Formats: sequence, structure tokens, C-alpha cells
Amino acid sequence: MNRAASTPAEALRLLVEGNARFASDKRRVGRTDPERRSELAASQSPFATVLGCSDSRVPFEHVFDAGIGDVFAIRNAGQIADDVVLGSIEFAVVALGTPLVVVLRHTRCGAVNAACSGEPVPAPHLQALVDAIAPSVERVRSTVGAAPGAPAPDAAADTALAVDPEAVGAAHLEATMRTVIERSGAVSDAIAEGRLAVVGATYDLTTGLVDIDTVVGNA
Repeated sequence: MNRAASTPAEALRLLVEGNARFASDKRRVGRTDPERRSELAASQSPFATVLGCSDSRVPFEHVFDAGIGDVFAIRNAGQIADDVVLGSIEFAVVALGTPLVVVLRHTRCGAVNAACSGEPVPAPHLQALVDAIAPSVERVRSTVGAAPGAPAPDAAADTALAVDPEAVGAAHLEATMRTVIERSGAVSDAIAEGRLAVVGATYDLTTGLVDIDTVVGNA
């Protein structure tokens, strides 16, 4: 089976072009026809792996105008990179030879907002998810008042007002990328060998556009 893109740069180009079509409401190109299903029945060869949020407003295949078999999708609320997620990424990189991994955050993320609020949530597993984002909240909060002449943060102030959720989302995206690259030897080795790039990106819920924030590797 031929892969739609064999290099990180080609894969990123296809995703960017697909997102441009989606955002401008152009005709779909990604294949979902019966013949394509038959082609994929025996094996798969996705050209991109996308780790992102489970949010129903961010369907990867639609956002990138991809067809079935094009994107290896890994989703959980808040795009948390735990051991299971890392294993899924390694499967895509090692077993499927995917040349691109995209870590995709989105604007107005509920998991990020919950972490920013500092309020406990009513379910223990949900709390674990929020706790995974909490270090990024503290990272952003620690920068408040760091600029010359800026006031120091007021510890007594409402913590929900002390941080910008979008800044926290961006910091969490960076942290997730760092986890993927630093904790997975399979990923870091593939980057070093030029076989893989890892990209951090942000999807805007309003415009439908994906902005590429960070690229690690040759893409």
C-alpha cells in the first residue's frame, strides 16, 4: 500500500493543505469510499499520527480533511501523554512507520479551564486528568509579574483570574511535546535519524484553522 506522504515535510504539507480546505469549506478530498475501505482491510499506512483532545468539536479527520487510513488518531481529554498514549505513539512510529506526530491542542479547552480554576472536580479519575495539567498552570502563574515593572502576583487573589487559560494551554502543549520526545527513545531516535518530526499545533474552535506552533525535526 502506498503511503500518501513518506517524509515529515510531505506529511505536514498534506495536513496544512487539508486544514486550509476545511477552514474555507472547500470540497473534501480525503477518501471514505467503499473501494478505500477494501484497500485498507488488510493493513494500514497512515501518514500522520495526531495526539489531541477528545473534544467533540475537534474531529481530526475533518479538521485536516483526511480520509480513512490517513491519520492514526490518539485522543483523550486534555491530550495527556501517559504511558498508554506513549505506547500508542510508539506503535505508530515503530510498527506503522508514521513520519509525523502532531500534538494538537485547541482553544477554550474545558480540561485546561478546570485546571486553571483550582477547584476540585467531583470524580477521582477526572481529577487525575486535571492534575496532569496543573504543572502548566503553575508554570504560567510563576511568570506573572516577571516582566520589568510588572506587579508581583497577589497570592490572595482569585487563582482563576491569575492565569490566562490560553497561555496555560500553550504551556501544556509544550510540556506534552517534551514528554513525548524525552520519554520515548523510539521517538527521539526517529527524529535524530530524520525519519520523524514532532509538531505542536493549536486548533481555533471559531475559525477552524490550525496554527503550527513548534516543529522538532526536519519538517
